Amino acid sequence: METKNRLPAAHIVASNESPEFGRLNWVLARSSVIGLDAEWKPLRTQQSAFPNVSLLQLACQLRPELRSDSAAAEEEDASVEVFLLDLDSIPLPSIWELMKEVFTSPDILKLGFRFKQDLVYLSSTFCSHGGCDPGFDKEVLLKL
Repeated sequence: METKNRLPAAHIVASNESPEFGRLNWVLARSSVIGLDAEWKPLRTQQSAFPNVSLLQLACQLRPELRSDSAAAEEEDASVEVFLLDLDSIPLPSIWELMKEVFTSPDILKLGFRFKQDLVYLSSTFCSHGGCDPGFDKEVLLKL
């Protein structure tokens, strides 16, 4: 029997009042592995400030006990969910604690390629919008 590799659908989160935001909260609380990538617009000037992250991509794998059974998995692989967070649209203080918990949790394996730079820019983005503690990147790096 040939297995079909399907890409999971991406949930676009542009509001903290959307169903996708609720789904994001539910999935993050039940994930064992999260892949992360941050995107920002390039700076064209010689500023000392870091660029603001405009898009945070999260690929979440649910803990094994929460995955679908094999029959359902053949229809659709429900063990992985992808989220695209529009950080230009979401009020950042509304997701600060959620992201901090994800990054500092010892129960979640975080995967990223050269993610240190992304983390510094992400921390700067949260701090520049107020309501978020400075040093997010340092606290997270100590726990990683």
